[in-house]
Amino acid sequence: MSHIDQHTDEHADGIVEDRNQSPPVYFNILFYGLIIWGVLFMAYYLLSGWSSQQEFEQKMEIHQQQSTAR
Repeated sequence: MSHIDQHTDEHADGIVEDRNQSPPVYFNILFYGLIIWGVLFMAYYLLSGWSSQQEFEQKMEIHQQQSTAR
């Protein structure tokens, strides 16, 4: 077995990982809250039938009506 294959607590650079510390509660709330918000936001725009192309065409139609009325 080589030195790399051995699992020991000795680290050549002295850096030791601390897995016992969990992130703050507000971080978890923010993280999962943003995931939920993103899914709801995506579902709203995908399922509502909103289309940027339709919005553009509506605005162009209004603009053309206003410019021909002058």
